Amino acid sequence: MRTSDFVEKRRSQRLDLSLPANIRHASGSENEKALKGTTIDVSFNGAYLGDINIINIKQEDVVKISISVPRDDARDFPFSRLAGKAKVVRVDDGGIAVDFDEDISRLFVAN
Repeated sequence: MRTSDFVEKRRSQRLDLSLPANIRHASGSENEKALKGTTIDVSFNGAYLGDINIINIKQEDVVKISISVPRDDARDFPFSRLAGKAKVVRVDDGGIAVDFDEDISRLFVAN
């Protein structure tokens, strides 16, 4: 496959930031499971999470997510915390890619 065959689908620029992420996931009739991961990159509209136990997480699943941006990194990113729902858009050996729900809360950094 040629590089020209790939189409960029991202709506906003992603930053390579390693941030702590908490995920709550319910699969089928099971109770929600709390998972911890780390972002590999993050943007205003989504993130790629690694270092996460992806057992039973499938593409199209909806998860609850909370990502905290440490104060030192907040100058590089327009908000200090994300919390809400996200849809899993890709699952691979390295982790999961999520697309944030339009109602996700973004706590902005005051200048």
